Amino acid sequence: MGRVRGYLEGSAFPVTEIAGTPIPRIILGTHPFDGTTYTSVARDQAYRAQWMGPQSMVEVMQPIVRQFGVTASRGFPSDAQLSRWHQEALRRTMEALNQEIAIVLGSVLPMQARLDTSHFLYRLSLKLAGDVFQRTWRGDPIHQYWFAHRGTTAAEIDAFIAEATALPLTPPPEWKRVEVDYERLDALLDRWQGYTVPIYASNETWEFMVLAQRFDELQELVTRLKKRFGTFLLGTHYAGIILPMAEAADLAVDGYSTPVNAAGILMLPTPTLALNAIRSSTKPIIAIKPLGGGRVPPHHAFPYLFHEIGVHAAMVGIGSLAEAEATLTAAKTALSPLP
Repeated sequence: MGRVRGYLEGSAFPVTEIAGTPIPRIILGTHPFDGTTYTSVARDQAYRAQWMGPQSMVEVMQPIVRQFGVTASRGFPSDAQLSRWHQEALRRTMEALNQEIAIVLGSVLPMQARLDTSHFLYRLSLKLAGDVFQRTWRGDPIHQYWFAHRGTTAAEIDAFIAEATALPLTPPPEWKRVEVDYERLDALLDRWQGYTVPIYASNETWEFMVLAQRFDELQELVTRLKKRFGTFLLGTHYAGIILPMAEAADLAVDGYSTPVNAAGILMLPTPTLALNAIRSSTKPIIAIKPLGGGRVPPHHAFPYLFHEIGVHAAMVGIGSLAEAEATLTAAKTALSPLP
C-alpha cells in the first residue's frame, strides 16, 4: 500500500475555507446512491435496481475520485441498506486509491416523538409571500416529484393547504416539550468514526429547533457537534425563513447548507426571499440541489452559483460516468481562473 494522499492534496478543485476549515468547492452528494433522483419514481427504481451492493457503487465512485479529483463527499447515516452500502463504498474507494475523502456529514435530528413541521412552514410562508408562495410550493418540480413518489392526490394536497392555512402563526406549545433523542443522534454519528469529517452540515429536520424557537437548546447542540467535528452548518430548504430567524437569534453556526440553483427549485418560500436571505447572510453557504434535481444544465448551473451568487461550495449528485463528465467538467471550467 502506498502513501495515503490527503483530501486537500488530491483535490482537482479549488479549496475554500468555512470558519477556518478547508474544503473543496465541489462535494459529491449521496443522490442517487441512495436511490433518490428528484426526477421520477421510475428513475429512482432504476437506480435502486442498479445498486447491487457496495462494490457497484465503488465502480461509479472510484473513477469520479481518480479521474476528476473529487475528494469530498456527503455522508448521511440512516438505517437504510443503501446508506450503509454508500458508506462502505466510500471506505473501499479510499483504500483502493490510497486517497482520503473528506466527509461533509449530516443526519436527521432524532426526536422522541414524531414531528411534522410542513403545515407550520406552509402557514409562515403564506404569511410572508401569499399567492406567490402558493404558486411556488405547488408548482415546484421537486415538490411534484414528492407528490408522485408518495401517491399524493390533488384532494389530499387541497386538504393539506386548508389545514395549514388555518393554523396560528405561533409554534404549537407542545413543540417546547418534545425531547431530542441524544442517544440516537450519537449512535448515528458514531458510525463515522475513523473517517475524516471536517464539517457537520445538518439536514432540514433541524429546522424544527428554529421554528420552535428553542434557540438555547439548539446552540447547545451546535456547540456539542462543533466540539466533535469542528465546523457546523445549519441545513434548510426554507432559506427565506430559517436564515433570518437563525441570524436574529445570533446562533453561533458557521454557515448554512440550502438549495441554490438558477431555476429557483426548492428555494423556499420563494426564490426571491431565499436569495435575499442568502445574500444578506454574512456566513458561508454550501449549495445543495445546484442542478435543480437534474433540471439545470451544468454549464449554466456553476457560473450562476460561483460567480453570480458566490456560494462557497456546491454538493452535486452524480450517478454515472456520463453525468460525472458533463457535471464536473462544467464545474471545473466555472472555477478556473479567468485568463
